[in-house]
Amino acid sequence: MKLSLFGFVGSLLFLVLVLAASGTRTTTGTTNSNHSGSMSGMNMGTPTASSPTSDPMTDSLKTMSGKEFEIKFMQYMIVHHQAAVQMAQLVATHTNRPELKTMANSIIREQSQEITEMTTWLKQWYGAKPLTNPMSVPGMMEMMASMNRLKTAHNATFDKEFLSMMIQHHQEAINMAKLLPSKTQRPQLLTLGQNIIKAQSAEIQQMRTWQKQWFSS
Repeated sequence: MKLSLFGFVGSLLFLVLVLAASGTRTTTGTTNSNHSGSMSGMNMGTPTASSPTSDPMTDSLKTMSGKEFEIKFMQYMIVHHQAAVQMAQLVATHTNRPELKTMANSIIREQSQEITEMTTWLKQWYGAKPLTNPMSVPGMMEMMASMNRLKTAHNATFDKEFLSMMIQHHQEAINMAKLLPSKTQRPQLLTLGQNIIKAQSAEIQQMRTWQKQWFSS
């Protein structure tokens, strides 16, 4: 009787262990499957909702400090602002929406002023100049390719593409500006960074509202 009881208990323990192992494999498989599925739809080359602080310009600046950082930050931001101005200049002839035209004029005015300020600081502080080859800046080749496609779009197609591109573009500028407090003590650059974050965050919010109003189905 004792042997039979021990045999029964042993069989029961074996069954529990088998079921536990089977459950572990099922859970692990489900987790891996879900993770793989989420990654397959992610664009790893551009900032997304899940990785908003990652872009080529910001990543290249993270390793710099001191004089090198300040010079490269201004040179990169000048190039970045110039691209935003070029995109905004397309609005006048590619859309009929007055809201976009008003925002585009604001982008052109404010970012042109900031380009002038940074160009002056480069010269005054370091005897340096803006870059003569914008394509040498990380991420600019891809950005210009997208801009070339934007030039051929009009009306609703342009509006949709412009909003998507400018939201991403603004987020990249914000990413770079957020590096400033830990990289420099210059009040001019710190104030510039605060202005970029405040203005462009507000514009991102406005553009996302337009996306929902104009294109959500």
